[in-house]
Amino acid sequence: MIISNPLMKRMQEDISRYRDRREAVRAGIIERFTVKKIDPNELHPNPDDEFTYANIGPSDRIIEQYVRDARMRMERNLPIFEEPILIQKMEYNNQYIILNGHHRWAAALKARVPKVRVSIVNPKS
Repeated sequence: MIISNPLMKRMQEDISRYRDRREAVRAGIIERFTVKKIDPNELHPNPDDEFTYANIGPSDRIIEQYVRDARMRMERNLPIFEEPILIQKMEYNNQYIILNGHHRWAAALKARVPKVRVSIVNPKS
C-alpha cells in the first residue's frame, strides 16, 4: 500500500527544494565514528531511493510497525530504533540526506520522536 498523504507531499517538496543542492560533503572522522541524535525533521529523503517513487513508495504496514515500536520504546526510555539511520551530509546548509532508513524516518515523524540516532557516512570516492 502506498502512502499518498502528507508524507508523499513532504517528500516531493523536499526533493524539489534540494534537487540541485544535494552535493555531498565529507564528514570528519569523529562525525563518522560517532552515532549522534538528531531531529528527524533535519533529515531529507534521497530522491534516488525507491522509497520516494510514487509508484513504489513507502509501505504503510512497515511504517506502522515502526511507529508502534517507537512509541513503546519511548515509554520505556529505550533507543527508538536499534539501528541508526544512515545519512550523508549535504553541502547546502548542513542538511542531511537519508541513505538507509527511510521507513524508520517516516515512523519517527509520525510518532513525533524528538531525536533519532543517526550515523554519518561519506560519499564514495
